[in-house]
Parts: sequence; structure tokens; C-alpha cells
Amino acid sequence: MHVASPFGIPFRLHWSFFGLVLWIVGQMVYHLGVHPGILVGVIMAAGLSLSVGLHELGHALAARRYGIGTRDITLYPFGGVASIERMPEDPDQELVIALAGPAVNFVLAAIGGWLWLGTSSPYVMVFVMTNLVMGAFNLIPAYPMDGGRVLRAVLTKWMGFIPASRLSVRIGRVFAWGFLIGGVYWYNPGLLMVGAFLHVALNSEKARLIDLNWQRTTGSTAWWNDQPGPPPLSAWIAPR
Repeated sequence: MHVASPFGIPFRLHWSFFGLVLWIVGQMVYHLGVHPGILVGVIMAAGLSLSVGLHELGHALAARRYGIGTRDITLYPFGGVASIERMPEDPDQELVIALAGPAVNFVLAAIGGWLWLGTSSPYVMVFVMTNLVMGAFNLIPAYPMDGGRVLRAVLTKWMGFIPASRLSVRIGRVFAWGFLIGGVYWYNPGLLMVGAFLHVALNSEKARLIDLNWQRTTGSTAWWNDQPGPPPLSAWIAPR
């Protein structure tokens, strides 16, 4: 569902996002009662949506600085996704784009902290903690999360883009399994969703990198794109 287009970038809410909103409201109703629970739940859901949306907008505007467009920003239960047209291979540019999102969260937390000093509102404190946790969590070096992209940018300076991407994907896979195991162990659906999302995103990123590596190694397009089944292993392990 299209919501708005700040800076010319369409913002959308995936249908599953409303499930998160209902879950938040339901939890507040359970603990606080119907009327105060609905009010507090809606406020919390709105604050979370604002934090996630501005986080992704930070990525998009940082990418625009380098002439890279963003097709849209979509909010899901596990977080937001800015559909940036391409990630730069310049490590300094990727570093700026990756850090822009968490930086927005820390700025929002600082603004919220300043407001809390004058109001002592528990809602404002929840907003502050939400942004602190969101900013810190996204800096976990689990590619393709922001921290994983920061890791790849650092590794690229040392070992080149393709080898750094390979290593980042493998590290991201370890974290993805860790989130899934942690989600099962602690009965945490949020960790399960993040782990599942990372696995899907890593498969997509690995396929993209295999195509790119093959094109650079052979000078031709990837012939397996028109055939069923996975690409050959040699395309993944070929030199950069």
C-alpha cells in the first residue's frame, strides 16, 4: 500500500506489516486494558514505523548523493527495505550509505532524549530506546544488514570487491543461522523473521555476485540464467 513519496521516493506498507501493528496493539491491550492499550499500542506502532521509515530514508538519500536512485521503500514486520538501484563497489561510498541508516536512529534517539529531559514521558523514552536498539542491532556484521555492508566495505579495501563479498556472504550466513536458532530457543518470532529474511537475501546476493564474477572473469553474460538449476560452482570460485 502506497503511503507517501517524500523526496520523490515512494513509501509502501507491505500487507504483513499490519500484522505487526495488530500484535503491538494486542500486547498493550492485554497488559493495560482495552482503551489505554489501544492508545498506547497505536502510539508505539506509529513511533516504530517512523523510526524504520526514516532509517531507510537515510540510506536512500545517502545513495542519491552518489547518483544512485531508490525505486521505493517498503516496511515489513522484520524491518524496512530501501530498494536502492545498485550498491556502489567503491568501499567509501558503500560505507557512507550503510552507516546513514543507523546514524538516523542515533540522531532520533538524541532528539528523543532531549525531549524526555523536559517531559519525562514514558512514550518518549520508549521511542529513544527503540532507536538505540534499532541503530545498534543494524550494525551487527551480518550481511546484508548495515553492519555486514560496513564489513564488506572495510574488507574490499584489503582484498577486493568480489572476495570481500564472498566472505561477507559466508559470515552473514552464520549470523542468519544464529538468529534462527536463537528465535527457536527463546521463542522469539522477531529473530526467526530476521533469520529467514537474511537467508533469502543472501541467496539472492550470492546469485548476483556469481553473475558479476562470471562476467568479469569471462567477459560474457551468465549463460545459466536461461536454464534451470543453480549456476556452476566454478563461477563462484573463479578469480576476481
